[in-house]
Amino acid sequence: MKYFDAHAHYLDRKFKRDRDELFVEMQREGVEYIVDCFGEKDMRLGLQLAKKYPFYYMCINDHRYVSDGFHGKVEKYEHLANKRVDESVERVKKLCAENKKIVGYGECYIDFRKTEKTPEGIEEQTFWLSKDLEIARRTGLVPVIHSGNADQESFDVIKNTDMPDYGAGRGMMHCYLGPPQMALDYIDMGYLISVTGLVTHRSARGKNLVEVVKQIPLKGMVIETDCPYLTPEPFRYKRNDSGLLRLTVEAIAEIKNVLPEEVAEITTANAKALFRIK
Repeated sequence: MKYFDAHAHYLDRKFKRDRDELFVEMQREGVEYIVDCFGEKDMRLGLQLAKKYPFYYMCINDHRYVSDGFHGKVEKYEHLANKRVDESVERVKKLCAENKKIVGYGECYIDFRKTEKTPEGIEEQTFWLSKDLEIARRTGLVPVIHSGNADQESFDVIKNTDMPDYGAGRGMMHCYLGPPQMALDYIDMGYLISVTGLVTHRSARGKNLVEVVKQIPLKGMVIETDCPYLTPEPFRYKRNDSGLLRLTVEAIAEIKNVLPEEVAEITTANAKALFRIK
């Protein structure tokens, strides 16, 4: 079987010692593509890995346009923020022109797991999510959405900000944890739902993801590790890597009552189409 890891973090320090050895081994285990996600500070190493490994692609972000001075009512800094976004678009376009293995923009971020969900906080974070989406669309990259305890807020931004401005969707809901019906709505909008090793967990989040997988079609799904995090059972408390994608595939196959080969084939084709990898 061949696997496509649609979202990973191999520039994490947990891979510093054995990253190259892992890359060689996982190719022997059927990992055909990886999309690694990182920010501007790790760009040099990411570009080196992309040049060295044909199966390695990149999802980048350029969050330098956000500064500590941008707080409070968004109308106070919208003009300056738009100027910073214009500058970011030019930086990202230049990087993309120099390296065709940049295929995604993100993580496009909204998160209330550690922050109180106040009206002001919602206004601020949804504003920046809309700006991330703007950068993705203006640079032609696939937006990869991170939504932490913000299911409805993320959905509203994508539906009301992204869709009217840019037409059909085409994006990825990274590490999806929302309700099944919302997942179906995202698929109708052109987004794909990314399933992680959480689908093997017996936690509340894991059980919810099982319900999502039951209800959405394979054609609306990609798989990811989010490594070194979200390791599938029975290795839950160990470091995750793309070689363990087979466990996520096997779990999905059991839920959908299909062969693992079918899950691997369809999710790989979905991810290749999403990221325009031939």
